[in-house]
Amino acid sequence: MNATTPTTCPYLVGVAEVDVTPAIGTKLAGFAARTGDATGVYLPLRSIVTAITDRATDQTVIIVVVEWLGFYDNTDHVRALINAATGVPTDDILLSGTHTHCGPPMRKHVDADCRTGIDAPFLQASFAKIAATAQRAMAGRTPMAMASTTGWCGLGHSRRKPDGQGGVTWNPTLEAPHDHTVPMMRFTDEAGKLRHIIFGYAAHTSTAGQILEFGGDYAGFAMVEIDQALGCTSAFLQGCAGDQKTYVPKVGHEGFPRYTIDEVHAMGRQLAEAVQHELAHGLWQNVAGTLSTQRRRIDLQLTVLSREEYAAELESPNEFFARWAREHVAMLDRGQQPDTAMAFEIQTVRFGESLVLLAMSGEMSAEYGLRAVKELGAQFGQVWPMGYTNEIVGYVPSERQLPEGGYEVLFNLQYIGKPGPYESGTEEKIFTAMREMVNGVTIEPRNKPRMNTDTHG
Repeated sequence: MNATTPTTCPYLVGVAEVDVTPAIGTKLAGFAARTGDATGVYLPLRSIVTAITDRATDQTVIIVVVEWLGFYDNTDHVRALINAATGVPTDDILLSGTHTHCGPPMRKHVDADCRTGIDAPFLQASFAKIAATAQRAMAGRTPMAMASTTGWCGLGHSRRKPDGQGGVTWNPTLEAPHDHTVPMMRFTDEAGKLRHIIFGYAAHTSTAGQILEFGGDYAGFAMVEIDQALGCTSAFLQGCAGDQKTYVPKVGHEGFPRYTIDEVHAMGRQLAEAVQHELAHGLWQNVAGTLSTQRRRIDLQLTVLSREEYAAELESPNEFFARWAREHVAMLDRGQQPDTAMAFEIQTVRFGESLVLLAMSGEMSAEYGLRAVKELGAQFGQVWPMGYTNEIVGYVPSERQLPEGGYEVLFNLQYIGKPGPYESGTEEKIFTAMREMVNGVTIEPRNKPRMNTDTHG
C-alpha cells in the first residue's frame, strides 16, 4: 500500500488565507464606548479557510476563521457566497470569529447605532474575498493525515469573581469556572511533514483594550508565532469564552490591567508555545472515520421584566440602557409584549468516533465547554466545544449564573435591545439538542424544506 492511500491519508485538506484589514480612518468594533476612527494597524487581520474532504465519501466541510468579532447576521449571505464559489452545501460551512475587539463593525444593531453606520462596501468586498479564498482552499486540497490532542495554557481567568453576596464583580478569578485547555488538530502530508494546525482557547480577544488600531489580539499573535516557528499555516477557533479573559498580573494594578501591544504579543507567544509543546511531547490520537456535519436551530426564550424594572433605568447615564428602558416601557404601555425568541444554531462536525466539533452560535460561558467535554467525552476520542460561530446571538450564560446577574446575564442584552435574561432551563435545552444531534435521534431529514416550525437550519 503506497503512502497516499485513503487508509494512511484519509482526508484531502486545503488551506488558503486572505487579508481582511479595514482601512485606517474607519471605525472599530468590540467596545461600545470606543467611537473614534482607527489610527493604525498593529497586526494585519486575516481570514483563514480550511477545506477538509473525506476521501471515502467525498463529503466536505469548510471551516472559515476570520479575525473579526464574527459573522453575526451576515452568516447566511456569506455561506451562500461560499456555496456559489465551491459547490459545498451551506450546511457544511462553519463560520468562526476569533472575536478580536480591534476589527471592523458588522453588527446591524449595536455597530450601526453607536458608530454612525457600517462600512457595507468593505464588508461586501471582504465577503467576496473570503468566498474566493474558500475556492482556492478547495482547489489546493491534497492527501493528509489528521491527529488531535489537548494541551494547557494558563492565560485565561473567569472575569466573574464572586462578591460573597450572591453576585459577581468584574475581576480576574480562578474561584469561578474557567477552562485552560488548548484543543488542537495537526495535519500532515503523505511524507509526514506538518502542513497545518488548528488550535483553540477560551479567552476573550479583548486584551489590547480600547486602542485605535486594528489587530488580532493574542490569538492573532499566536497564529503568527506558530506559522513562523513551524513553517506551516494555522487557524484559531475561539472556545466558550463568554465569561473568560486573559490575565497576567501586573504589580500595582488591581483587576484587569491595561496591557501594551508587546505584552499582548507575549501572551500570544505563550499560547503558541503551548501548541508547540504538544507537538513535541503530546499524546496525539489519529483522527479517522466518516466525516459528517449537522446543523440545527432551536428557539431559546428570554424573559420579560416588569414595567418598574425597566423604568428604573430611564435615567441611566448609559445611553444604551436608557434607550432600552424607554423602548420597553413604551411597548408595555401600548399593551405589547417584547419578542422573547432567540434563534440559536448548533453545528456539529464529526470524524467518526475520533473527534467531534461542537459549534455554538453564542458567546458561551466556559461551563458549556466544560460540560460538553464531560458529558460527551466517553463517546469520542476528543470533544471540541466552541462559541462565536455562525450567527452569534450574544452572551449565553449558564444556568448557575442566572441568579448572579451581571454583564453576561443581563447588561449585554440591554446593549442589543433584548427584553431580559434567558429563561431558566436554557442550558439544558441546548444540551438536549446537542445530545440528540450526536446520538442521531429526532433529526429532521437533511433536505427537508424549512418550515416555520422546523428547527433544522
